[in-house]
Amino acid sequence: MNQKHIGIIVSIIIGITIIGTVVLDQNSTPDSLEKFAVTSETLNVLLENKEHVLVVDIRTTDEYQSGHLFGASHDVLDSSTLEKRVTTIQNRLPDVVSRYNFVLIDNDGSDAKKAAQTMTEMGIQTFYLDGGMNNLSDNLVFSSQTVIDSEELASKLASDEDLYLLDVRQPDELLESKIDGAVNIPLADIFKPNGMDSIPTDKPVVVICGSGNRATIATYALAQEGIDFQVLKGGMKAWNSQVQSEM
Repeated sequence: MNQKHIGIIVSIIIGITIIGTVVLDQNSTPDSLEKFAVTSETLNVLLENKEHVLVVDIRTTDEYQSGHLFGASHDVLDSSTLEKRVTTIQNRLPDVVSRYNFVLIDNDGSDAKKAAQTMTEMGIQTFYLDGGMNNLSDNLVFSSQTVIDSEELASKLASDEDLYLLDVRQPDELLESKIDGAVNIPLADIFKPNGMDSIPTDKPVVVICGSGNRATIATYALAQEGIDFQVLKGGMKAWNSQVQSEM
């Protein structure tokens, strides 16, 4: 049995209903996506039991910051980013593709359903929260910031603000340039057992990569551990440009 359905099977065993577990095929229609809607009760159980599920809230940044489910990361996943995310996950994180279920969240389920269809058709099994966030108001988590630009980060570092800099690039990439004090944990290692054990939960964690793509994907895992993540906007490309402009 494919491991990526383990979380769904567990939820059935404990008596929570999930709407469908049939894998979409090439002839699937939008209506068949109803089989991939999950209830909030099911999703909460999966998150609480730390099953192999990655939850991504695709609403606007303001909506996410004003209240979201614990364990849910944030990523707009629009037409300019969705394909890039999927391609990166497939190429760099094949174990994640085979072992994890993705669940997308929006306000009412409509946009999440469409994005779930696209991701599933591209080869990543994806579900969506039935009804979205509109009917949820209890036990929500609030975030002050999910993205930080190079200028703001430089200012915080100059002020000795207590931050944890997490660089998720490959070690050889750091030979070209890195931010002083950054700790390197490659993206694939983040998703391994105990891969996040050294990352603190009591301070903001600034996630760094080349352009922001891998850093955003890393937050899918960080969010489940309650880590206060901030993605460096534009990654090291933007940081290096900032440094050059100050010289």
